[in-house]
Amino acid sequence: MVQTTTLRQYFLKRDNRSFGTNAAQYVIAKIISGVLASLRLVPYKQRVVLGGAFFQYVISPVSNNKARILENIDHVVPELDPVARANLIGGVSDNMGRTLTELFFPDGFLKVIDNCPLTGDGYQVFKTARLHGQPVILAAAHIGNYDAIRGKLVLEGHSICSLYKPMRNSFFDRQYVDTISRIGSPLFPNDANGMGQMIKALRRGKTIALMMDQAMSTGVKIPFMGRMCNTPVSAAKMALKHNALLIPCFAYRNDDGITHTGVMEAPIDHTDPITMTRQLNDLLEKHVRAHMDQWLWTHRRWKGYYGLDE
Repeated sequence: MVQTTTLRQYFLKRDNRSFGTNAAQYVIAKIISGVLASLRLVPYKQRVVLGGAFFQYVISPVSNNKARILENIDHVVPELDPVARANLIGGVSDNMGRTLTELFFPDGFLKVIDNCPLTGDGYQVFKTARLHGQPVILAAAHIGNYDAIRGKLVLEGHSICSLYKPMRNSFFDRQYVDTISRIGSPLFPNDANGMGQMIKALRRGKTIALMMDQAMSTGVKIPFMGRMCNTPVSAAKMALKHNALLIPCFAYRNDDGITHTGVMEAPIDHTDPITMTRQLNDLLEKHVRAHMDQWLWTHRRWKGYYGLDE
């Protein structure tokens, strides 16, 4: 039996947070692990459906997700009628739950995406670049299951270096990283050290994947979905500096809710960072408008511009 003082020391060693905070996170991590273990008793397809429903009807209502989705809708597509708004909120939450379920059950996910078609002019260009050792930057976004393309390319024998955002719950983070690493590695945390590792990989002629659809305070003011937002231009700058192909990549969930399709657009022409990033934003907008309920509307993408007339 572990003594109370030992437990207190164990919890206080993590992240310099209070005993109460760490104890609560420990309990939450155990609950999530228990739910995931229970889902293993269900066949994969039904597991994904249940994960989507659980997130849509249980997690989303008690979290701040709905408020953030509504804030974004009101900002960029206020013309949506109440039915369309409700469908969008439900679809976004369902896709989030399905995606998380897929990531936490990589064996089933990899079997599904083994048959995932990769379309677009960028696919053949990518394979040719890899044969010649040219560095490649895959500019991805949080649409559909964003790991479908990475996982498919890894199954084809390609190595894709990626960043991940460590979870605030440190007790659950290790399980999370171990699980998503089975879809593909190497993975680096999205901090200065992790980005340094990604740059080293580019210098060696490797392929890296970067997300391009999140707000960044140091980004450039560029329109997206008709409204201004701070947009990172780092992918374009890295492509120019290291003579890397910059290939926009988008994955979306098919109508069956289980299978996926990947689109690798033609590489962005090397011009200047702002022009290249505008082109990335325009392509992302095209795909988001085609699959509105599959983009992660919970991001505060237009942070700093809400309620402003630009």
